[in-house]
Amino acid sequence: MKCELCHKKEAETAIQTVKDGVEDELYVCRECAKGERLRRQKKSQRTRKGAAPVIDGPDGEPAGLGEVQASIMNAVMSALDDVVSGLESVRSANAQKPKERKLQPFSCDGVATHYCIRGALHLEGLFLIGEIDAVRRAMHAIGMELSGWTADGVRDAGHAYSLLHAKGDEDKAERVARDLVEQERNARDRLVEEMPRVFGDALCRALAVLKNCRLLSPGELFDLLSPLRLAATKGLLEGIGLKQIEKLALSADLSSKEDGMDVQERDRVDAERADEMNRRFEDVVLNERAEEMFL
Repeated sequence: MKCELCHKKEAETAIQTVKDGVEDELYVCRECAKGERLRRQKKSQRTRKGAAPVIDGPDGEPAGLGEVQASIMNAVMSALDDVVSGLESVRSANAQKPKERKLQPFSCDGVATHYCIRGALHLEGLFLIGEIDAVRRAMHAIGMELSGWTADGVRDAGHAYSLLHAKGDEDKAERVARDLVEQERNARDRLVEEMPRVFGDALCRALAVLKNCRLLSPGELFDLLSPLRLAATKGLLEGIGLKQIEKLALSADLSSKEDGMDVQERDRVDAERADEMNRRFEDVVLNERAEEMFL
């Protein structure tokens, strides 16, 4: 019986094949059996549709299975060498970097109350006029940092920042804090005199959410109260005063501990908080002076 593949040599063994999903048995010569086995091995190593790439051996002829495996291993080892080399370079560069100094927070005890909250500098004005990022870069350039709170997914909630400085730089930090307060004072004046639309937008958006939200996290509440606090210091609200706004802001838990609750429990707590704020801010409106400025 002739080989059912090459039809030249005598059949010596049987192999299993699959054609169109149907298994079949072919009687083939030993060379065709070996060739079919190599074809199956190569096909099993492919992950992409189409013909597998042909890898030439050292003599220019198509490489056998052993040579293909060796070529793949060489490529893998070469890639690993590049990775290790890169890691060594990063480690060497990091070793040459000077160690960062530990920073500590500046005490706001001597700062005017309108410009601090919860022991941090309240820089809502600088945020609203679009200068807060430039200020943070300036702090970094002189070896200090402005560190805000991230609570319930709200980054820099309420735009209240701790001024961080190196130990021994207390006098420098005090001067910087005075400068920041002066910049914040100027920013708040600009909001009223030059950018009332920006101020009014932030204020009306915050009121609209507090009056109508269905879910409200502590971090969101603290953030929404920030522009209202500025408005209260300027005497622009009716139905709530500065002390009541600050009491609400101080009571907001910024520890993000509600992240540990299951979804249903957290929604229940956030819903209760939202309902409470809906009732509290139902009658809070812009006073006549604010309407003249913003409307």
